Amino acid sequence: MIVFWSVAPGLHIIVSAMLAADSTNHEQELADIGAAQQKFIDGKVTRDGVDLFYRIVGPNSGDYVLVLSGGPGEDIHSMQGIADELGKKYRCIMWEQRGTGRSKLHGYDPSTINLNAYMEDIEALRRQLHTEKFIVVGNSWGMILGLAYAGTHPDAVRAVVTIGSGPITSEYLAVFSDNQLARLGACELEGRDFWKDPAREAANPDRAAFERLRIAAFAYFYDRKKALQMQAELDSRDYNFRVPPAFLKAEGKYDIRPKLKNIVAPVLLLQGRQDLAGEANICEAHSLIRHSTLAFVDKCGHMPWLEQPEQTWKIVDDFLARLP
Repeated sequence: MIVFWSVAPGLHIIVSAMLAADSTNHEQELADIGAAQQKFIDGKVTRDGVDLFYRIVGPNSGDYVLVLSGGPGEDIHSMQGIADELGKKYRCIMWEQRGTGRSKLHGYDPSTINLNAYMEDIEALRRQLHTEKFIVVGNSWGMILGLAYAGTHPDAVRAVVTIGSGPITSEYLAVFSDNQLARLGACELEGRDFWKDPAREAANPDRAAFERLRIAAFAYFYDRKKALQMQAELDSRDYNFRVPPAFLKAEGKYDIRPKLKNIVAPVLLLQGRQDLAGEANICEAHSLIRHSTLAFVDKCGHMPWLEQPEQTWKIVDDFLARLP
């Protein structure tokens, strides 16, 4: 199983309202909430014959925040909680990376799924939006892509915020995978082996991959109750399981460390103490990025904004408030 997946939940909007004595005011409040939720701009970038879609949420002016989901191959809906928070101040671009959401490809192989293609997609988006710089926010694979883009196009990035770590080399990816297996109990491992059976894999490869992903949810959290909630909310439609093997076939023993040395923008590296990626991975990234800040969140796994939102947003808000 490819372990770039950050297994964050899909889009869930819950609106709760207090009963009001004045029903007219109550109805107006609900109307205002509905109007606020509908404020977005849809668009697409066409590059090399591929339509790449995005949605912008938040105010009509101000800095663009490019939101990068995990995977590779995970739908941007998994990052809705991040857009909900940052969209209060920034124009958040919910970017549907190639192979995800509406950004479908005709084929999935190293010619269409590779790191350079992902980075040049972002550069094409930046030019289309006529913006000089992005603030980039990414989780897991989104961290890898965001940092690689910042090191390849340093003048196009105002800042990078990583919330939950992606392995910066293929060696750290192996550590990530080992940590995942170490955290699964006997029942989870038995279920994983069940869905790794070659016959089941051949009969329905997407179903088998999704079931293994669902079982692995326990490894991504410190709080097992939250892992159970996540497991119940996962939707197979939010993942394209053809993307990760195509990426690894293209990049093999990848290593983005040389790109990290070229980053000139300030970078926040935020990670849960119990993140599967391990601390050596993020500490080495911190040592290579000149203007980086390293922050850990206690009792927290791979998705800090879900497991420890109060700590996470305090750290992120403080970092963004200090940007020049």
